[in-house]
Amino acid sequence: MKPRIYDNKPLKSFNPLVAYAGVLFGPPSFITNFKCFATILKEFFFLQYFEKFHILHIPIVHVDHPLDKKIPFTPEKVKIYLDFINLWVRPLAMLVKKFGFWHASRLTKQWMLRFRKLYQCCGKIYHFRLTTTDRPQYKEMREFRQIHALDPHFLCVPSLHVATVFLAYGFYRHIFETEDFTETEKRLWGEELYKGALEITETVLYVKQHSVNCIPAALYLVTQNFPEWITTDDARKFISQLFLTPEGFSEEEAYQVREHIRVTFEQYLVDGKKSANWYEPIWEFLVNYKA
Repeated sequence: MKPRIYDNKPLKSFNPLVAYAGVLFGPPSFITNFKCFATILKEFFFLQYFEKFHILHIPIVHVDHPLDKKIPFTPEKVKIYLDFINLWVRPLAMLVKKFGFWHASRLTKQWMLRFRKLYQCCGKIYHFRLTTTDRPQYKEMREFRQIHALDPHFLCVPSLHVATVFLAYGFYRHIFETEDFTETEKRLWGEELYKGALEITETVLYVKQHSVNCIPAALYLVTQNFPEWITTDDARKFISQLFLTPEGFSEEEAYQVREHIRVTFEQYLVDGKKSANWYEPIWEFLVNYKA
C-alpha cells in the first residue's frame, strides 16, 4: 500500500486512541508490549509502593537544589506535564494512518523494545537509591490530586518524563529517515516533537515534580544507552535551548539553570569514561549529594 501524505497535518491532530486501540495490541508487537508494561509495573509502581509500605528499604536521597526555588510553581502547566505519554503515542496513530495497522505495529515494536529498556536502565539507579524532592501539597486541581494519589514520588533521578520525551524524539527522527516520509513531514513533525520534548522537560520543574538535578541524569542515561538514536551533542543542544523564554523568573536565573544542567551532564560524561558501568557516575552523585 502506498503511504499517504500528510504534509500539513500536525501530530497533535492524530487521535491517540487509534494507537491505544490498535497498534499497542497488534499481533507484531503484542508480546513485546506486554513485557514492556510488566517492566513498567515492576520498576515504577511496585518499586515505589513497596518502599512506601516498608516492604523495601532502599535509602532515599532528597535531591532538591537552590535553583529549584528560582522557578515558580505554575500549576496550570500540569496538562503539558501529563502529555508525555501522548507525545509518543500520537505519532503511532500517525503511523497507522500513513502505513496501515500491520506496518505501524512493527514500528511500534521497535519503540516498545527501547521503551522497556529505558525503564530497566532507570531501575539500575532506582534500586540503588530512591530520590525525592519537596513538592507542594497542592490539591486544588484534579490532575494534582491524581498525581499525588498515584505517584509516591520516590523516582526523581533520573526523570522518566525527560528520558522518555528525549528518547521519543530520537526514535521518531530515526523513523522519519528510514521510512517513506516526505521532507515536509520530516521537518514539520520533527520540529513538533522536539518542541514538545523541550516544553515537557521545562514543565517538570514548573509543576515541581522534579529538581534541576533530575534532568542531566536523564539525558546522560539516554545518550549512554541509545547512542544509535541520540548523541551527546544532541543532549548539549537540547540543554542549550531549555528556558530560552522563562516564565516568572529572569533570563539570568534561566541561564543559571541551564548551566547547572550542562555542567552536571558534562561531569557525568567525564566520570563515565573512568567507570566500568554507565550508571556509576549517577550512583556516586547520589551517594555524595547534600540537598
